[in-house]
Amino acid sequence: MALVKVGSHPSHGGQVVFNATASFTLDPSDSGKVFILKDAAITVTLPTLSTSLAGFQVKLISGDDSEHALAGGNSKCYGTVVQVGGSTERINATSGYTLTAGEIGDWLNIVSDGTNWYVSGFTNAGS
Repeated sequence: MALVKVGSHPSHGGQVVFNATASFTLDPSDSGKVFILKDAAITVTLPTLSTSLAGFQVKLISGDDSEHALAGGNSKCYGTVVQVGGSTERINATSGYTLTAGEIGDWLNIVSDGTNWYVSGFTNAGS
């Protein structure tokens, strides 16, 4: 199984944590979840944008040093990711983001207003 729920209770904020060990596509029902990506380079594919996704939010956290990827944004991803060493990667009308030197604890927060994807995070390096 690619997704395994961790623990039996959601966090104080209602977030549920899942270990992800294989590539997968997010579903509208995944909003509010946290995914720990590990055991291999994992590609997380975004759902198709629609007004019903307004308010959709997930967090991806690297659980290993693989080069995980966010994909499927149809050139609708915008935001800023701070990288170790003080550089900042601006995401401007791209289709995703890839960790190019992933480290445990790298994270991306993804939010949608139904029209675009807004990505923020902190990584070792990426593009």
